[in-house]
Amino acid sequence: MRFLIAETSWPMISLAQNLEERGILVTRIDRPEDTPHYVHMCSNDLVLLEAELLGPNKLTLPELKAKGPESPLALFVQEMDPAQISALLTAGADSVMGLSAPIEETEMRLRAIACRALGLAVPMIDLGPLQVDLGARRAYLFDCPLKLSPKQYELLEFFALRPNMLLNRTELLTHIYGFEQEPDPRVFDVYVCNLRSYLKPASDVLEIETVRGVGYRLVAPSRAELAA
Repeated sequence: MRFLIAETSWPMISLAQNLEERGILVTRIDRPEDTPHYVHMCSNDLVLLEAELLGPNKLTLPELKAKGPESPLALFVQEMDPAQISALLTAGADSVMGLSAPIEETEMRLRAIACRALGLAVPMIDLGPLQVDLGARRAYLFDCPLKLSPKQYELLEFFALRPNMLLNRTELLTHIYGFEQEPDPRVFDVYVCNLRSYLKPASDVLEIETVRGVGYRLVAPSRAELAA
């Protein structure tokens, strides 16, 4: 998963560092006014910022929601004031949390929000023979663990969170590398080729399909098929 975090205070900087250490991909921005641009440009599983950045002549929740309608928004406050929390949730925030909460609790709450937005009740993706444990960052095929590199796992996770969706190369690269220096395109092609090799034992129901000139799609059983 990738979270977009506005690092506008030391607590938010610390939060970004802690989440990154726990395996979450983080896009960091230090200029609040750039937030709408990054919300629109990146495929973010969650957007995090301080509530004090909102207001007249500042950022607004309708603007952020319009820029990234599929990205849930978690706001952080210095003090948990019930009236303020109610107003923020009514205005469109998906969650309001205090900055003083333990990182373990904050991490689990944030992961839960991101999972719910992607249609997952628990942090586990089940695609028939393929399971992806989002919390442990591990993938299993026919209950056997796959020995993936960090980048291979991140690519597989992105596919698995969006089964049967056509994903273009740009959004795949942006999700995995953020705005860091992207690798040679041939390196990315090797990652895809490697994942196909890992999934080959289940190729009758799972396949990374290339749509020439557009991108890739993980062809996988639908929820209805899995429930049948």
